[in-house]
Amino acid sequence: MRDLVGWLGAALLVATLGASGARAEAIKPADPQPAAGDLKPGLAVTYYGNFFRHIRELVEWEEYKDGKPGEPLLRINSRVGLGKVLTSSADDGVGAKITGYIRLDTPGKYSFAFESNDGVRLEIDGRMVVEDPDVHADRFSDLGSVQVETPGWYPITIRYFERKNTSTLVFHWLPPGAEGTMPVVPAEVLAHKPE
Repeated sequence: MRDLVGWLGAALLVATLGASGARAEAIKPADPQPAAGDLKPGLAVTYYGNFFRHIRELVEWEEYKDGKPGEPLLRINSRVGLGKVLTSSADDGVGAKITGYIRLDTPGKYSFAFESNDGVRLEIDGRMVVEDPDVHADRFSDLGSVQVETPGWYPITIRYFERKNTSTLVFHWLPPGAEGTMPVVPAEVLAHKPE
């Protein structure tokens, strides 16, 4: 029942934002655009071990600590409850910096949201689009929107942490012209450059 309520809430938020005519900030694609042969599927991820309470703590931690690279995340759709966080080797106390590119092919307004447990932040083209920054049970974030004028690959950074107990991170979107509930961002629009 919680999932149904969450989906209905997200759909209602999309309808409300669409009806309000809220203007989304325009973003620019990566310049230069990455060559297709340089990209690998999924987003790169670096893990940081700490019991974070807020996403800003993870940002600060990244400046002083070396993270541990993990297996790329082909899709951001993880509801593991108790168990390993994403592709890390830990069950608790995990921060993740997830980077790469998202392909936005249709000009217009894109809306994004997360279902998460715990904190999450999304940046596209260096602009914060979504933030649900603190410790919390499974819930949906507020929606964030961007305006795309030029199709292409856009730099993306997702920061996420799981403090203890259960772990959830699901990345949703609503591309231009789409209606209804927000599907999970498909794997084929996510890529990274291997180091």
